[in-house]
Amino acid sequence: MADEAGSRLVNLPDDRALQVWEGGNPNGVPIVFHHGTPSGRLQAVHGADAARRQNVRLVSFNRPGYGRSTDTAPSLASVGLDTLLVTEALGIDAFAVLGASGGGPYALATGLADQGRVRAVGIVAGIGPWRLIEPPDIEDPDLPLLALTDTGDVSGALKGFRAQGGIAYNRMLRLSDEAMVEEFFRGAPTADTRWLDAEAKRRWAADLRDALQSYDGYARDNVAWGGHWDIDPTRLGVPTWLWYGELDRMVPPAHGHWLAVRIPDSTVVIRSSKGHGSTIFEYWDDMLATMRDQVLRQ
Repeated sequence: MADEAGSRLVNLPDDRALQVWEGGNPNGVPIVFHHGTPSGRLQAVHGADAARRQNVRLVSFNRPGYGRSTDTAPSLASVGLDTLLVTEALGIDAFAVLGASGGGPYALATGLADQGRVRAVGIVAGIGPWRLIEPPDIEDPDLPLLALTDTGDVSGALKGFRAQGGIAYNRMLRLSDEAMVEEFFRGAPTADTRWLDAEAKRRWAADLRDALQSYDGYARDNVAWGGHWDIDPTRLGVPTWLWYGELDRMVPPAHGHWLAVRIPDSTVVIRSSKGHGSTIFEYWDDMLATMRDQVLRQ
């Protein structure tokens, strides 16, 4: 498929492999993009045109368990270390990192993994430890699974989230691309999906089919950022931008404010009248330029 252009399999020293994608300007300022949940490296294709305009070398990779990337035990910190290995394999020294939605905590983890090489962290509509930020709905089906992680039964939680993924996506993945994407975004406010034109729908379908070859990555994400975090945002010392949508119902601005209180050098930007998708996918140029300029400044 066309979106696979720029993709490769990177082998790590411990015999694991991660699927990596590169786009934008190959000689530009490196920015690593951590995709949302459930998604994969091809979500970054939505930002490829902006990356070219902003002189950015945009890099993304499937986190463990997504697509052909080797699965690992749930952890935020380990993905931060994986990011360092990927950038080293690509010959990248200093870079910025941007995480969207479920990728937000992994952007933090990357900044914490090497506060010399990582020059700036960007989080757009990034989820925080949600059970601590807002009173959870007692009917939320995630709560019993996360309760298992609280007692140390991580394998039981992963098994439950894999089953949950099957219920949510098995039927959807059997649909045509157009019908699948329509089903995925069913219920989203119209104003929040104006960015989703025909080309964006095609890209979304390609990414979803690639990422959800199993539900290992989906389960791993939910346990890693839904359970106890193995990273401490208060220790992050690099400049950090927190972009959130005023009308985001999936990851409300309260998540950004929670992080801002804890991250010493942070800037919060609330996008007026924007929801989850529009906050992420309508502002690629602005976010990439902000991250690029921070790398160039140091």
